[in-house]
Amino acid sequence: MRHRDSLIGAALLWLVCIMTCTLCEPVLAGNQNVHDQFLEANQAYEAGDLAKAIGIYESLAARAGFSAPLCYNLANSYARNGQTGKAVLGYERALLLAPGAGDIRTNLQLLRQQKGLLQGKVPVLQRLGHLLGLNQWAALAAFFLLSLALLPLVALHVPVVNRVFSPLIIVCLLLLGTCIVGAVVQYQNWQQAVIVSPESRLLISPFDGAGVTDVIEEGSLIRIIKVHDNYALISDDKGRSGWITGSSFEHIAMTVTDKSRY
Repeated sequence: MRHRDSLIGAALLWLVCIMTCTLCEPVLAGNQNVHDQFLEANQAYEAGDLAKAIGIYESLAARAGFSAPLCYNLANSYARNGQTGKAVLGYERALLLAPGAGDIRTNLQLLRQQKGLLQGKVPVLQRLGHLLGLNQWAALAAFFLLSLALLPLVALHVPVVNRVFSPLIIVCLLLLGTCIVGAVVQYQNWQQAVIVSPESRLLISPFDGAGVTDVIEEGSLIRIIKVHDNYALISDDKGRSGWITGSSFEHIAMTVTDKSRY
């Protein structure tokens, strides 16, 4: 009886293993295929075949989602191909996923210098917000908020904590405030968009044939205020505001999800 039960158990275990391998094989094969295509795009970029590299990178982004390396390499390809708006968009997306990556920020600054898209001096609070991503700031804020809630309870039972209770509360409050500021800065970054069309016209109203007040350069950062039909009311860091067509810009954070497969 025990021998028969052992055989049945072994058979069931073998069946589970086969089913697991069967289900996981397409996923593993898919990941390997994505990785191989990413390497193929990198080789095309190194060989100077920018059209091929961009095509593969864009296909990977549409099929497997974004990652910081993919956005960065795609931005480099766009920059070399003379597509300034798309290049800035790619670098900005890469920075959302990897805010501490110095090479991404360096290439973005170099491109802006070359194209005359220099921004004003970045405020201290914005530089602080760029140190971490939105999720990281939010997680730290939650940690310090929980610490503030638990400290009074811990102080009742741990004499050492009770003696330094007030300084700990002050430190936690300061760190919580810092995290909130960082999260707000990063949230604002997620609301931005990039002009991807050459010399997008700034209109006084959201209608065909409306008067033009200015032209916004390709690669400029803008903030969307509201949308009307195929037009968006925007503002930029130079204080300009007006309506532009929806096809002239792309949101930085739209569909950006980190897929660490590359």
